[in-house]
Amino acid sequence: MKKTTVGGSAIALGGLAGCTGNSGGDGSSGGDGSSSDGSNGSDGSDGSMTSMASIANRQNSYWLSWEKGYLEACEAFGYDTNVQTNNGEVQTQQQQFDSAVSNDADFIVGQTYTNAAAITLAETLVEAGTPGVLAVTIADWYVPQDAGGEYVTFFTPHFVNHAYSAAKMLFESMDGSGKFVHIEGNRGTAPNIGRNKGVDLAMQEYPDIEMAGPRQPGNWIRSDSRSVMNDKVSQFGDEIGGFFGQNDAVALGGITVLEENDIDVPVVGIDASEPGLAAIDEDRMTGTVSGMGPWQAGWSVAKCHDFLNGHTLSDAEKMMSFNAPVCVKNPDDWTDTIDRLPVVDAADYNEAIFSGETPYDWKKMSVVESGEDAWDPQIDMQPMSLDGMKEVLDWKEDDKPSGYSLPGAYTDSAVQEETAQQYVDRFQSNPLK
Repeated sequence: MKKTTVGGSAIALGGLAGCTGNSGGDGSSGGDGSSSDGSNGSDGSDGSMTSMASIANRQNSYWLSWEKGYLEACEAFGYDTNVQTNNGEVQTQQQQFDSAVSNDADFIVGQTYTNAAAITLAETLVEAGTPGVLAVTIADWYVPQDAGGEYVTFFTPHFVNHAYSAAKMLFESMDGSGKFVHIEGNRGTAPNIGRNKGVDLAMQEYPDIEMAGPRQPGNWIRSDSRSVMNDKVSQFGDEIGGFFGQNDAVALGGITVLEENDIDVPVVGIDASEPGLAAIDEDRMTGTVSGMGPWQAGWSVAKCHDFLNGHTLSDAEKMMSFNAPVCVKNPDDWTDTIDRLPVVDAADYNEAIFSGETPYDWKKMSVVESGEDAWDPQIDMQPMSLDGMKEVLDWKEDDKPSGYSLPGAYTDSAVQEETAQQYVDRFQSNPLK
């Protein structure tokens, strides 16, 4: 089976983790549907099954780990691979989708970068009859059923739970009192809004915790976060008792400024990037919540494989969220504090995700391959009800289009409970524990 490579060698892991991938790219991708190494993706003319994956760049470990999961899962299911980098540019991504469908790709997986792009890319899939999974970002008051069956499913991290858990860890490390700096990501994005909600929720439980001035955007990157932290240190100095970075890049950018000013305080991040995990090992960070890049990619491939082989997800399964582990140095110190997410050893996680093959059984994620009573998502997943969409994706009733109504599965409590229980029952193994 043909596999995409870079420079004729295996993909190298390393770099800076990001959230949405808008923090820069490698500049190697084009809009002509070619692979980022310059080779053409297979058009299936030799009878092979083909796919295309859309990632932002190869400049951070989140996207490198996502790509790794995609390559492994495609190998497990027998699909040729074609990885496209788009630098977070909507027009480039659209061109790559257009090229992939014109070359008869069997499926496409990836993430979108604006709400509007979620609609146009989904319409591209449906109009071409090409199944695909678009994750993490979706337009307000828009669900896969609004596009059509080829939009196989949408799923996203439970941003609120992830940030709430990281914030609780930070506040406990601060002994429940004092001022902390919160540098956010890009304003107006679902991950940023959800994570802000999670921090606010945790603050309600710690009345003696105070934010050191208003949040300022670090835009998911180190350089902007350094600038913000310089301002915070100038304003608050030794009053700073902790730091919440909206992702690991933000956390690491801010840490350097704190260290330059001899301010040694607890720091948490989100993404579980290689640099973030290294900072935990070096006692520079307390913890980080995983973005589960490899799992996201592999789950997307598995659901497209199921669709191509006749298994269709129920309405309630079309919108899902997942909970990811918190990575720390000493898990036993945190299992009684962190109750919404699993807690794992950061060094073990680093080994499992970034060294050699990942620990997932990709075929086990497939209903077609494993059977209705034996498939296993290998992660904690939940269907998203209307209330969940409002909480995690920040949908507001005032923004709902006139006359719009969701499929009944999203407001039917019995259907939601049945689907949630199904995923509880099927979650039999956690490869990261």
